[in-house]
Amino acid sequence: SYFAEAQNDAEVREALQCAQQLGVPLLVIGGGSNLLFTRDYPGTVLRVALRGIRVLADDGKHMLVEAAAGENWHAFVRQTLELGAFGLENLSLIPGTVGAAPMQNVGAYGVEIKDVFAGLTALDRQTGELRDFTLEDCAFAYRDSLFKREQGRWLILRVRFALRQAGS
Repeated sequence: SYFAEAQNDAEVREALQCAQQLGVPLLVIGGGSNLLFTRDYPGTVLRVALRGIRVLADDGKHMLVEAAAGENWHAFVRQTLELGAFGLENLSLIPGTVGAAPMQNVGAYGVEIKDVFAGLTALDRQTGELRDFTLEDCAFAYRDSLFKREQGRWLILRVRFALRQAGS
């Protein structure tokens, strides 16, 4: 019935409030590549389109990189390689967005998100509060995480990765 595209935290909150005020369910999507609608959705579809990639720390051996949830996953992996930051290259070509990757602890060729994970920021859809998650908080397992088990509660906004640089 409704569609919203959020490009920042405030727009995410606004979409959540609108859906609540309308009394309709909310379906949060990233790129939508794994969805097939067979009929109209009876609520609000929120596409998380937050963008941005930042280097938070760089000591010459390790790099802490943060990406917004709406960034295309494969493009993000390529950009980390262009920055000279390694650790995600086995996870290239996985469809989806950065925000979706921690949901199921994506992995390939012996590497999983948990192996390079340095934290994330998510919005609690029940309280409206922002929360930073550590590796332990996420309870990653094979293709699983807290976010998958508590589906519908957390909306991932930004994810941080601890990557190594050449020669380290």
